[in-house]
Amino acid sequence: MQVTVEACSSICMNTLQRQVKKIIDKDYPNATPQEVYDNALKELKSFSVNNQFFNYVAHVNYLGGHRWFFLCPKCNNHAIKLFLPPETVLDREHLYLCKSCHKLKNQSALMGQNNMYRKVTRPLRRLKEIEDKIARGHIKADIVQTLLDEYETLEKQLKEAPEFRLYSFKKKHSL
Repeated sequence: MQVTVEACSSICMNTLQRQVKKIIDKDYPNATPQEVYDNALKELKSFSVNNQFFNYVAHVNYLGGHRWFFLCPKCNNHAIKLFLPPETVLDREHLYLCKSCHKLKNQSALMGQNNMYRKVTRPLRRLKEIEDKIARGHIKADIVQTLLDEYETLEKQLKEAPEFRLYSFKKKHSL
């Protein structure tokens, strides 16, 4: 059974790094770069999920500071995200590991050749993204117009696609 990234729980280093930065900025406002690094490592070492602790590696960023990565507990590769498959999946380890150790793929990679995905799911997802962007507001008028034009084009393509007509029929009749 192929498990997708979307079906898994994940922890992201970008989010964790932002949280750690807030803590360090608040607790150590005048820290030197070495102190920031040491304190960040200390904060990261205390982080655990489901009693699983993680190892980290940092690369010096050319703009200053460090870019942190998880070290996958199984293969020791650098990873921005670690994934935990659902408990119902029995053939996978129930640990946070990298994408390749769990043999995960994105749903779009699995469905990319599928007509239903290309002609229905992807355009519907893009329509939702456009609606959300416009609803959030604070967008320049010319960008809103571009988004509305794209929205109309996608709607027209959807209505003409036989796959969408079948999808709509099944949805309407709960099939």
